[in-house]
Amino acid sequence: MSRAWCPGSMGELVQGLRRGKEVLVSLTIDRFSEMEVTFRPPVAGGEELWKSKRALEIALKEWGREDLEGRISFYRRKSLPPGKGFASSTADIAALLGALAALLGRSIREEEIARIALQVEPSDGTFFSPLCLFDHLQGEVVIRLPLPKYLGIVVVELPGETETVKVDRERLHRNWERFAREIEEAFTLLERGLEERDLRLVGKAATMSSSIMQEVEPERVFVVLREHLCELGALGINRAHTGRALGILFDWRVIHPEEMKKRVEACLGNNPVKLWIVRAISGGVRVMRT
Repeated sequence: MSRAWCPGSMGELVQGLRRGKEVLVSLTIDRFSEMEVTFRPPVAGGEELWKSKRALEIALKEWGREDLEGRISFYRRKSLPPGKGFASSTADIAALLGALAALLGRSIREEEIARIALQVEPSDGTFFSPLCLFDHLQGEVVIRLPLPKYLGIVVVELPGETETVKVDRERLHRNWERFAREIEEAFTLLERGLEERDLRLVGKAATMSSSIMQEVEPERVFVVLREHLCELGALGINRAHTGRALGILFDWRVIHPEEMKKRVEACLGNNPVKLWIVRAISGGVRVMRT
């Protein structure tokens, strides 16, 4: 038996078309999916994680171990809320592949995880150790970026779910083409903010990208939060570009996380949302000793 975990994300800091490619920078957070894999036939009627199951089938075929099909089972020990934009499916798949590789006594590179995951659905870049500008359709890392240290996030989890494979990508592309100049500015600001360790620029870039997404997927709660960023003392607001979550970005050296959560709660009043606190961390799959 082997176990591994992979972090999820609070949506993206910036996402859009850049130089003809659809790219994003996932905001990796300290919440995880944990998978356990063992040599045991799957139990009928167990939890059906079809994306993870498909990734398992692809991996066994690519590794020349089709003889193990039907002889390996997996169990999700920890999970992220699905359909919200927390990269839950990506984290499930990456953790599964890390645990499966360990079970079979082989190593697996981040690029290999990306290639297998993308055969299931468009994926986030949370299985890469550094923050990265990632082509989540082709699996290419365009730029590796520094981690935004001291970046805290109050997650605003909205009602409802969004299924990644059902997203209207043509509609997204038309919107990104319309705001091509602004998207390029957002990416430039983000890269500069990360390189210079200026969280103010990181927050500004995220707010720009989120506002562009607001044109195609309007969200009333987003408008309320954006209008109160200054009084909240926040750096900016990001969102899951294909999900149901927003993130209030702040410097935890300046404002205590619980205080920021209280401010967001007061700002939103009776809106039907869930609030939780996370931090930005490095990505990557970790295999645990059992």
